[in-house]
Amino acid sequence: MNVAVTGATGFVGRSTVQALLAAGHRVTAVVHRTPGGSQFDPSVVIVSGNVDDPKSLKAAFLNIDCVVHLVGIIAETRKLTFDKTVARGTAHVVDACREAGVKRIVYLSAMGTGPDAPSRYHQSKYRAEQAVISSGLEYVLLRPSVIYGRGDGFISMLTNMVKKMPIVPVVGDGRYRLQPVYIDDVTAAIVLACERAEAAGQTVDLGGPEKLEYVQILGILETVLNKRRPNLFLPLWLMRSSAALLELVLKPAPLTRDQLTMMQMGNTGDIGRMKTLFGIEPRSLKEGLQAYMG
Repeated sequence: MNVAVTGATGFVGRSTVQALLAAGHRVTAVVHRTPGGSQFDPSVVIVSGNVDDPKSLKAAFLNIDCVVHLVGIIAETRKLTFDKTVARGTAHVVDACREAGVKRIVYLSAMGTGPDAPSRYHQSKYRAEQAVISSGLEYVLLRPSVIYGRGDGFISMLTNMVKKMPIVPVVGDGRYRLQPVYIDDVTAAIVLACERAEAAGQTVDLGGPEKLEYVQILGILETVLNKRRPNLFLPLWLMRSSAALLELVLKPAPLTRDQLTMMQMGNTGDIGRMKTLFGIEPRSLKEGLQAYMG
């Protein structure tokens, strides 16, 4: 199968390209800027494409059977916004798929997405999903919780804090629940979403087997790293005020009010379909951490 991957140079994108190659597919990496060095296997076709430029996408998708759309942002910049990059960008990808004759699109959305989601991030993901659903193409929607693995943004940040700080800051009470999912389990689902006929039209939550409080995640990470750190609990009102100030002066801000809203919501779902449709038994957080931390 000929598979094109948007956002191929990102954390999930790099692993997805590798997983598709390992499964025997021919892969086209659609990138905004051509990467230097040997980031991809020599067999990968690298083409330029931008979700803001529908013409570039159509050219990138010619002779492609399935598009895996991974482009997204977690915080807005002056040029990249949730509406422009996530919602409208996905609509451009869908239009280009139709015009290029692509049969199937696999879209990596997010757990917690819905029409009444309190965060602007999840609202934009929902609008993107609707563009995919109404496209007339075969589609599969994948909704992961927090994805972790070597080179991620979430666990890497926590690892640095645990290793370098004498006290680990925790927003609020730390009781909000997440369902961290290992990158290899996510890419396995992406490959099967491309391959399996019965996956068409399905929306699948992707998560680990545990719904963990944030403080429990810190505890598991400290165990794997063999380090113990006390927690410093920071009031939510204080963090919201700090985030508002950061948003005024930095783009992207290292912490946003929208991210704090998502944190309060927690991020858990039902992974039954992940198991029954794809046959994936996801790794626990400890197992996943040990897989790449040794």
